[in-house]
Amino acid sequence: MTQEIKNPKQTTYFICREDDTFTITSYGSVQPHQIMKTGQPIMDTYLDELEWESVLLKAGINLKENIENV
Repeated sequence: MTQEIKNPKQTTYFICREDDTFTITSYGSVQPHQIMKTGQPIMDTYLDELEWESVLLKAGINLKENIENV
């Protein structure tokens, strides 16, 4: 089953995962002029960037650390 975020009214942040154990497979954001599709069975969406970052941090993904290591 394909899930999508299509031209959201505001920037929408997402976390895709395979199962309820919170195995994250991808994450990112979709701007109002963009479309994002995924085949992952679970996609959580957030309108608040800080809430999205907090969920990622709890899962062991530190966005600030990842950016610094690029």
